[in-house]
Amino acid sequence: MTKPICIVQNWEAESPGYLATFLEDNQLPYNVVKNYANESLPIADDIEALIILGTPISALNYREHDNLVRLFALVSAAVRKDIPLLGICFGGQLVARVLGADVIRNDVRELGLYRVQLTDAGREDKLFTGLGTELDVFHWHSDTFMIPHGATLLATSETCTNQAFRKNNAVAVQFHIEPTIDEVPVWCDAYPEELAEEGLTKEGLVIVYREKPTGCNNSAIT
Repeated sequence: MTKPICIVQNWEAESPGYLATFLEDNQLPYNVVKNYANESLPIADDIEALIILGTPISALNYREHDNLVRLFALVSAAVRKDIPLLGICFGGQLVARVLGADVIRNDVRELGLYRVQLTDAGREDKLFTGLGTELDVFHWHSDTFMIPHGATLLATSETCTNQAFRKNNAVAVQFHIEPTIDEVPVWCDAYPEELAEEGLTKEGLVIVYREKPTGCNNSAIT
């Protein structure tokens, strides 16, 4: 691998976390672009793969933010060139919009640990290889994506039907695989109103997260 993997961080509180640790442990070059601080995004031809992280800004409103409009253009270029692409939460919703699918309000705000079920296609997908049929994964979202035309549903749940999809080399997940246990309190401090609205506490969420099983096979992005 001669080109770096680009991780686009769209909000200060939501860092690459475990993703950066994995890439470093495997000596895979990567750059983190702080899009929330208007750092320059790369061009698609200069990156090996693209990872899009979350933000509290709704993907429904990305056009109101110049940095997210530029990100939409980068994701569009990555899709056209079939560059490996992983969108997480907002990132997944932006991928869905690039692929022509709607983003809607989910019936339930998922905040905390929720169980998702892999579909038959999901169990065979390289992102989830060896992880069984169900995963307990971290969520923090109110919106959700629809499945783009030609894409394959990889994961679902009782409280949010569309949890992950793939179309060619583009993968979107509605849940989070990146926050470390030390970062969960940072998220709680960043979004205290949402935490309180769901009747949750920072201490309780940390305790639950400590029990989180193994997440996605992050090597699948490389």
